[in-house]
Amino acid sequence: MNDCEKLIADAHRIIKHERAENADHYDGLKACSKIADLLPRNNPAIISIARQVGDYWYSTYITSAAEPQKEPSEENLDKLSAMQNFLEGIDDENQILSQQDWQELAQIIRFEAEDMPLELLSSMMSLIVEHDAL
Repeated sequence: MNDCEKLIADAHRIIKHERAENADHYDGLKACSKIADLLPRNNPAIISIARQVGDYWYSTYITSAAEPQKEPSEENLDKLSAMQNFLEGIDDENQILSQQDWQELAQIIRFEAEDMPLELLSSMMSLIVEHDAL
């Protein structure tokens, strides 16, 4: 199981737990907040960046959803998975991230670049350039 598969499995466990714990009053916002917190835990070398990426996912795709209490949708989990791949310097090649997503990821990296491992920074910047987000 790779890191993205583990992330999605952990997200599904959080959703299942929230549903079981709250019966008919599932709180998608609460579940998604916990899911976004998985990124910093999964990326200890770049906790600050991972937290910002999780916050971006939460504010862009969850709180602005038509029915945020029912989130996360599978599409939004796929976006989170693609963001996890990016945090590892891997392109998921599914083209699920929008140009706006790539530009936001580029901005996050620009502000945090000095604190990153050089090899990871190089991989991430290559992806950003590849997706014309500079």
